[in-house]
Amino acid sequence: MSGTRELCLGPRCAFGPNGSSLFRCGKKALKPMIRGNKIVFWCTWLNDECIGARCQYAYCEARALTPDGLCTIKTKGAEEKRADLVVEAKKMDKEVKKIEQHLKKYGLRDYL
Repeated sequence: MSGTRELCLGPRCAFGPNGSSLFRCGKKALKPMIRGNKIVFWCTWLNDECIGARCQYAYCEARALTPDGLCTIKTKGAEEKRADLVVEAKKMDKEVKKIEQHLKKYGLRDYL
């Protein structure tokens, strides 16, 4: 799995379905609060602002959080990789059909 890994955004992670966060708190103590003009994620267990991936109870629902706080989910280029995979599968399918034709020609199609 190649590519660049980015630091986990913690509660501000928005990679899940419908733009929902994949970041979870193991203590279920995460509470969004409005402070001034911005949204702050508050840890009700420690009564302090959430420190995100650095917290020992933090985890990713997609299991994409490394112990050093990096997110392994690809945000950019993931669709390109998928397209490459489809193209590669089509090439392999053509090769298999070609081999099947050769085996059929020699009466050995049952060996495939």
